Amino acid sequence: MRRFLAVAVAGFSVCGVAVAEDGPPRGGLALWLDASRPETLKRSDGAVLEWGDVSGRGHVARASGKPSLVEGAMNGRPAIRFSGKDHFVVEPYLSKRGPVTAFVVSRRLEGQAGGGKWQRLLSTCAPGKPDNKEPYFCLTGDRRGAPGAYGPVIYVMMKDGIEAAPLGIGARPDGSAGFRGDIAEVLVYERGFVSEDALFDVFRYLERKWGAAIGRENMGWTLAGPLENAPKRVNEKWPLSDQANAGGWVPLPEMGDEFDRGALDEAKWQSPAKWKGRPPGLFMRDNVAVGDGMLTLAMRKEDVPEMAKFKGTYHTYTSAYVSTRRLVRYGYFEIRAKPMDSAGSSAFWFAAGAKDWRTEIDVFEIGGKAPGKEHSYNMNLHVFREVGKDDHWNTGGTWMAPFRLADDFHVYGLEWSPEVIRYFVDGVVVRSVPNGHWHYPMHLIFDSETMPDWFGLPEDKDLPSFFQVDYVRAWKKADWGEVVTEEEAEARRWGRP
Repeated sequence: MRRFLAVAVAGFSVCGVAVAEDGPPRGGLALWLDASRPETLKRSDGAVLEWGDVSGRGHVARASGKPSLVEGAMNGRPAIRFSGKDHFVVEPYLSKRGPVTAFVVSRRLEGQAGGGKWQRLLSTCAPGKPDNKEPYFCLTGDRRGAPGAYGPVIYVMMKDGIEAAPLGIGARPDGSAGFRGDIAEVLVYERGFVSEDALFDVFRYLERKWGAAIGRENMGWTLAGPLENAPKRVNEKWPLSDQANAGGWVPLPEMGDEFDRGALDEAKWQSPAKWKGRPPGLFMRDNVAVGDGMLTLAMRKEDVPEMAKFKGTYHTYTSAYVSTRRLVRYGYFEIRAKPMDSAGSSAFWFAAGAKDWRTEIDVFEIGGKAPGKEHSYNMNLHVFREVGKDDHWNTGGTWMAPFRLADDFHVYGLEWSPEVIRYFVDGVVVRSVPNGHWHYPMHLIFDSETMPDWFGLPEDKDLPSFFQVDYVRAWKKADWGEVVTEEEAEARRWGRP
């Protein structure tokens, strides 16, 4: 049975769908706090002192400060208001370390705007430990606010390997990073979900009850657990995930390369580009090579003369970047690759921008030997600028591979269509996101970067390290898969077909 950690589709309708009136699915429910149940609240002088759990586990959320109950706050139902200086704490609510899926229904109003940048809706950690690193987690709300603009919103968090620890609601357990806004309901499951339909049951319940929409950052589902029923390769003509070509794919050779020419095809690829790399690692053309039927990107520990012009920004490390000269909109893209065995990143992604838009699809960013992240297959989508408005946001997911990613070659794929974006590993879907925004042409990119804040810097003994790509293959549907120049991308108006 395939297990899923998260599913979300923006703006889905529940019309005609039967939704349980007595609450959300109960299986694995470890904590359920519902502000619309007055019998669960202990109050005094207008402040809520305790918020009782109705999951059957008997937990109690005890208040610090003076969170208050606001009648009719969401869809005619009450919610608890947080000032940024008050919060609740639930003592360890998990029975063991493992997967956790959490939902929070929240909203912010104009008067609740401002405050700290990373305000916590939920936060779990041991004393003195960070809540944004495994084995703990945090779920944050946006600090900005406008009437109705941020709610009612369903926020979702899904992580594996979470340790039992105190849970803060409206702040970290120690009271820092306080939230300014309203929280109506909290659901924490001590498991992943067995199907997309099971997750939809929770979303439908919360949407119907609170009139809530799913936050744009929480779109998509991500696989939890190993790959199952992985397809076998019987031909090289079609994607591994669709060996019978049921999807009606047509080859898109402009974006493909078998890397069998003995040198980089300069008519198809460029290296490096305008971007110089993520400090301290500087992109160097010498770190990109083609040979033995393989594209190889290297990371090295070295200082080079080119670094002098950057006045200390780049030092100690060089890395690599290569992108297609032309841009593509939609298609199926498949590579066979092996990430580098160091804390340097190995990445396969799409990105571009013009005056009115800038978007990005990260098929993967892998820290092959980054401590604690050797199994993390990180996927992300970014919108930096759209219709001339700067409003950077992203939605992402991490699949935890049962194998160490840098140990061997695997086949990685992306299906990018006008309707959906799907990620594949060895022919199996590991994430799917409705395509509400990624309708602009982008370059196909491979690179390696130093990521000191995420993966840490590579150890000297692991360098040089190499990200190897055996091939990149591309297909399109008959009515999409456009390939354009940068000038064409800039000149045209783009939107969903």
